[in-house]
Amino acid sequence: MRARYLLVLCLALLCLGTLAQANITIATVPVGDPGNAGELSGAGVPGGYGPDRICGSVGYNYNIGKYEVTAAQYCDFLNHKAATDTYGLYATSMPGIYGCQIQRTGASGSYTYSVASDWANRPVNYVSFWDACRFANWLHNGQGDGDTETGAYTLNGYNDIDGRTILRNANWRWAVTSEDEWYKAAYYKGGGTHAGYWDYPTQSNTVPRRLLR
Repeated sequence: MRARYLLVLCLALLCLGTLAQANITIATVPVGDPGNAGELSGAGVPGGYGPDRICGSVGYNYNIGKYEVTAAQYCDFLNHKAATDTYGLYATSMPGIYGCQIQRTGASGSYTYSVASDWANRPVNYVSFWDACRFANWLHNGQGDGDTETGAYTLNGYNDIDGRTILRNANWRWAVTSEDEWYKAAYYKGGGTHAGYWDYPTQSNTVPRRLLR
C-alpha cells in the first residue's frame, strides 16, 4: 500500500488509436495487463491524503502520453481554435512568472499565439479540465479545424457545469487521463494482473533523490 501522488498543472493524455495528417505528434507508451488488481491508497497509507480507495485497476489496454503536453503543442492548438477564444482556452497567467510563456497578440477574431523556443518543450500549465477536454476532442477529430465540442466528450459549448459530470463517449480515441489510468501507468509493475505496485513512479521502492553533479 502506498500514498497517491497528485498530478498538477499539466495535461496528461491517453489514446486508443492513431491520427492521420496530424500537425503535432504526441508520443505514447502502451499500458497492458487489463483487469489488473488495484491497491489501497489514500489517508490510511503513510504519507497519503484524501479518502481511502482502491486505485489503479483498469480493465483495458491503453496508451498514455510519454510526456506532458508541451507549450508548443498547446500553442498549435490555440492557433487553430482560439482566434476568437470563445471558450477561454488561453489563460492570461500563461505568460506570467509561473506560466509556460505562451504569448497572445492581436485582437479577438484574429488572435495569434507563440512561445519562445526555450519554453516550447516545457509542459503547458494553467489549463483547466474544460481546456483539456477540448484539446482531447481536437485530437480525436484530427487536429487542424477539428471540432472541440464533440468527439471524446460532448461539451456543447458549456464551461460552467461541474466537470465531474462530463463522461467520455464510447468512441473516444484521445482522452484526459483518469486517476486510475494515471496511477496504473505510474506505479504498476506489469507482467501480470497481480504484479503489484512500485512505491514511486521511478519503477523503484527507493525514495527518488536529486542527482548531484
